[in-house]
Amino acid sequence: MLICDADHDGFPLNDIHGIMYTYKMKQIWAMLYFSVELVSGLINKSCECGIAGKSRRIVGGTTVHPHQYPWLVSLMLGPKLHCGGAIITDLHILTAGHCITFGVHYKDLTVYVGMHDRLDDKHLKYGVTNGVKHQKFTSNAVRDINDIAVLTLDSRMKFSEKIAPICLPDKGMEFDGIPLTVAGWGKTRQGALTSSRHLLETKVKQVPGDKCMKSTIYKDNLVSETMMCAYSYGKDACQGDSGGPLFSTHERTDNSKWYQVGIVSWGIDCAMPDYPECGVPSDTIVSQRIVGGRRAEPYSFPWAVAILKGDRMHCGGALVTDRHVLTAGHCFKWDDITQMLVLIGLDNLDNLEDVEKRNITSTVIHEKFTSSTVRDENDIAIARLSAPVPFGPTIVPICLPQPGQEFSNMVGTIVGWGRIGVEQTSSKVLLKASLKILTDEECLKSKLAQHLKPTMMCAFSKGKDGCQGDSGGPFLVFEPSGRYVQAGIVSWGIGCADPRYPGVYTKVSNYINWINDRITDGATCND
Repeated sequence: MLICDADHDGFPLNDIHGIMYTYKMKQIWAMLYFSVELVSGLINKSCECGIAGKSRRIVGGTTVHPHQYPWLVSLMLGPKLHCGGAIITDLHILTAGHCITFGVHYKDLTVYVGMHDRLDDKHLKYGVTNGVKHQKFTSNAVRDINDIAVLTLDSRMKFSEKIAPICLPDKGMEFDGIPLTVAGWGKTRQGALTSSRHLLETKVKQVPGDKCMKSTIYKDNLVSETMMCAYSYGKDACQGDSGGPLFSTHERTDNSKWYQVGIVSWGIDCAMPDYPECGVPSDTIVSQRIVGGRRAEPYSFPWAVAILKGDRMHCGGALVTDRHVLTAGHCFKWDDITQMLVLIGLDNLDNLEDVEKRNITSTVIHEKFTSSTVRDENDIAIARLSAPVPFGPTIVPICLPQPGQEFSNMVGTIVGWGRIGVEQTSSKVLLKASLKILTDEECLKSKLAQHLKPTMMCAFSKGKDGCQGDSGGPFLVFEPSGRYVQAGIVSWGIGCADPRYPGVYTKVSNYINWINDRITDGATCND
């Protein structure tokens, strides 16, 4: 393993220390010892960590000159920018623990190294052979604790002006009051369709813990011993990537070397949205995590709707026009729609002040819907709302896939207010979970084989399942265009997160003509 020498001012190998953005990490070298055999004889004296590229930053701008920060990497989940990270050795990337949690396995990731422009092909790509999260990583609906991970690449990097490691700080270094840099390929503004093409940076300053704790948002979630806040008016880590580094120079080395002060972990608030387009997630309130199996960022899936029966959660659904909801047939087959209420633009069931509420005037269940004791077939329906809903930051319709479109081996996202476990109650806030879509062959190898039909699709990730969504809720896939499409409808399953029984979803691409024929009187974003 190759580690650039920091002239012993950066991180002596006989010490264990470090600090992190929203996580004051003092166990990073303990993690490295935990994941690899680290010995002092492997230090390379021919290079130095934390030396920036020769190009200077554009004055007054946010775009970084190519390879200005050669330690920055992007973690890609298929075509989608998933997280950021930083090179710390020729074989290891430092990132956030939540980047390899909640349905995303480290083997699903590709690491782009030496990249500036995401559209060129000059950067190198590496697979990941191992990913080690902190052994005390935990998460709740809002934040992550001990949010750190080390990834091991499938081959060693060759350091150059474009590829070099960041320094890790000595435990005696302080960064209070020093401008800190956060950089990545994240969104530049609310409503942006895709992540930035070029590497961006912004400057922030550390906020004292007592001041940060005064915020109602953070006071119940900030662990001051292991987290730190950083902020600058009009700037935040929307411009960086979850898992990416927060870094700075230090007077100890005459500001000639860059040290990683923290890791982008979580946060709330970003810019205001533009006029919505179908399938484009809203970022009115955004955390830095991209994919997660817990609380969704409020209004980040603005097509998700909740269907209540009485005062209880009944089913989920997705808005496809301003007056139509796509959901499951079994949600209406045996129930009275006059007792149902649809909530649109919803995040928290305990806060309905600005939520649009509609009754259901009629439903259309697929004419070939059938049900058995185990499964439902052709489990799809459209509910017509009592009045159109206005599109805006919290209400946007979902995009439909192309007829026959396949999603095998892709990672999808389920969202809803469903139960968080087999024996548990429904969630008050919108949840999300990432699942891998299985091929038909993989699905037929499960114990569900005898109950499956070509109109169904299976998805599974260890420890995650449709318990975290609602029957009728959308199963979404993010496309390279920057939009989500609805690949499936939560239909049926056995148990929860049991690898023998993957979750089963109605395959929406089989029903596009059927859907379009029944929503002709509704308006979409293009109307």
